[in-house]
Amino acid sequence: MRLHDQFRTGWRNLSRQKLRSGLTIFAIVVGAVSVTVMLSLVTSAKSFLTSSFQKTGEDRRIIVTPTPGLDYRDSTWANWTDGSGVKLTDEVVTKLAAIPGVRHATPLTSFGYFDSVEAGSTLLTLKNTNMVAYEPNGTITRDVAAGRQLQATDDGTGIVISTDVANNLGFRGAYDRAVGSSITLTPRKDMGDQANKKPVILTVVGVITTESAHMEVTLNSARTFMPTFEQCTGGGQNTKPTCTNQNDLDRNGYASVYLDVDSTKHVDAVMIAAQKLKVGAAAGKDEIANQEQAFTIIGAVLGGIGAIALFVAAIGVINTMVMATLERTREIGIMRAIGATKRTIRRLFTVEAGVLGFMGGVLGVAVSFGVAALLNSILNRQLADNGVTARDVISVPAGLALLVIAVTTGIGMLAGRLPARRAANLDPVEALRHE
Repeated sequence: MRLHDQFRTGWRNLSRQKLRSGLTIFAIVVGAVSVTVMLSLVTSAKSFLTSSFQKTGEDRRIIVTPTPGLDYRDSTWANWTDGSGVKLTDEVVTKLAAIPGVRHATPLTSFGYFDSVEAGSTLLTLKNTNMVAYEPNGTITRDVAAGRQLQATDDGTGIVISTDVANNLGFRGAYDRAVGSSITLTPRKDMGDQANKKPVILTVVGVITTESAHMEVTLNSARTFMPTFEQCTGGGQNTKPTCTNQNDLDRNGYASVYLDVDSTKHVDAVMIAAQKLKVGAAAGKDEIANQEQAFTIIGAVLGGIGAIALFVAAIGVINTMVMATLERTREIGIMRAIGATKRTIRRLFTVEAGVLGFMGGVLGVAVSFGVAALLNSILNRQLADNGVTARDVISVPAGLALLVIAVTTGIGMLAGRLPARRAANLDPVEALRHE
């Protein structure tokens, strides 16, 4: 019997018991969908992470902090030193910029000089809002929802706000309307000479997507409204202390320094050179490696869950084929009597089981594409509501789809081996007597 005839016979035999065959295929579909969707989620997440880091240049970025030991993510939101680490002064920034391979060294500071921000008639307290200042030279990049990022021309005039702040100021779903609007920042009265300072009026030049409520200005802007504190040294019985007014940068230094390295190949060497200055240094490429390792573990766990579903489906295939063997015992005897070999009988039942696996795999992959499209539709809508450009978060790789079909077909054929061997080993005479 030719292979083509075996496939045709196998399909005809499966059609005899449509309900049983359908339920078996359904079990395989469930397993195939589980594996395909779960692994697609992981591979898509890894791909999105890597492309995002490369797009923003974070794979070439090093964040230097006063205190060693912080990882990359913690370094992103580091605050100024409490005295236990190295103070990041302009002198340190100059040394960092002089390291071979460093294109830019961008100092950054975070602060809380204001009580509230007002846009029109909406007033927002800034208790949980992070304010950041840095030199806008292209090293620090943001995901822009509307407008643009900071530029050097924004000194003293421009500000960038996060989508969270924009939402609270009445611009939810209309971030373009926020760009160009004026906001008023009211100084706190309990810090240095802030009590004597007037509210600061700035123009929103962009809305960005960040992990928390967030506002950004240029470093030069921050210096103009940074409070000063009287700092006194020396003095004794007959001499007066020497007192000067210092701002937060003079007293505490920068919160962190972002290093833009010219190539990923030089990141490790730059990190070693930076750490010789007794500062903390964390690389974006290490964060990528950590995230990818985490996704690999998650993928293994999810893949294991899908494998269990496929194992259950394999048991269903075995059960279906065993029942088929019992129901067609007399038919097997007739085939043997007219010259069919054991190999032919074994191959016939194996092919039949393979058809079950193939059908389940094809339908499972088709359903997976539908599930991915549905999830993308839901996620894109949510991203759009938060001002993030819609993108297909989940995609089913063609290689994975073909692999799942091949695996389900193989599982079906393997599961059908035992019933096929049993059918092939039936005694022809006894089989013909079977009713």
